[in-house]
Amino acid sequence: MFFELSKLLNFFLSPIAWILLFLISFLVFKRKLWRRIAVISSITLFIIFTNNILIDYIKYCTVKEYTSIPLDTAKHYKVAIVMGGFAFMNRETGQMKYELDRADRLWEAVRLWKKGIVKRILITGDPTSIIQEGGSSDKELFLDYMAEIGIHRDAFILEQQARNTRENAKYTREILEAEQITEKECILITSATHMRRSLKCFAKVGIHPDIYPVNTYVKPTTINHRSFYPDWKAAVKWQELLNEWVGDLVYSLVGYI
Repeated sequence: MFFELSKLLNFFLSPIAWILLFLISFLVFKRKLWRRIAVISSITLFIIFTNNILIDYIKYCTVKEYTSIPLDTAKHYKVAIVMGGFAFMNRETGQMKYELDRADRLWEAVRLWKKGIVKRILITGDPTSIIQEGGSSDKELFLDYMAEIGIHRDAFILEQQARNTRENAKYTREILEAEQITEKECILITSATHMRRSLKCFAKVGIHPDIYPVNTYVKPTTINHRSFYPDWKAAVKWQELLNEWVGDLVYSLVGYI
């Protein structure tokens, strides 16, 4: 239920949905005052939420505490814990389809594995391997895909049950205990915007790993007239950030963090 509610809430956190709602209201309302409010609101939302320079700056401010954390390349880890949600497998083609800007969760872990910094990659709750409601899984497709590009199957530990960040931490702890891996031997990899909630969820179950944030942001330095051109991709970035903010709030209210 919590998983389904979170997916439904994600739709209502979309600035595009808000703009469409006000445009529909403009068509539905009869009174001039309400029609004027609706059209002004839709224009205002469009200007704000399609501005890339604004959302990039706000994202930078949100994650800047994680942008300057150096990776100690002299240290080695038994496991890189990779938070899922970065891709799913196309069963017809065997290809991997990536979600938003999350692909580097996987590929940065692979890079650390290739450099010998991590021994294995534990992926928790990703659609590429999660067990679906009918009992099916794309685990073998995913492992075959990775083997084809030179990452052998034994490099991965796949956690296949988690459907949210709280469950990521819960089920990962069970795997670490079964494998007799301590928190000092783990490094957590996820998007910078998702790192705060992830760390708090893992701390809640008694795990305090080192971290390696990906998909970080830098402070915008070049501003010109093109910076203010509307771009719908900015609205998608807003939706991702709003989802993280509301997720943090909900997790705090229900005691998950």
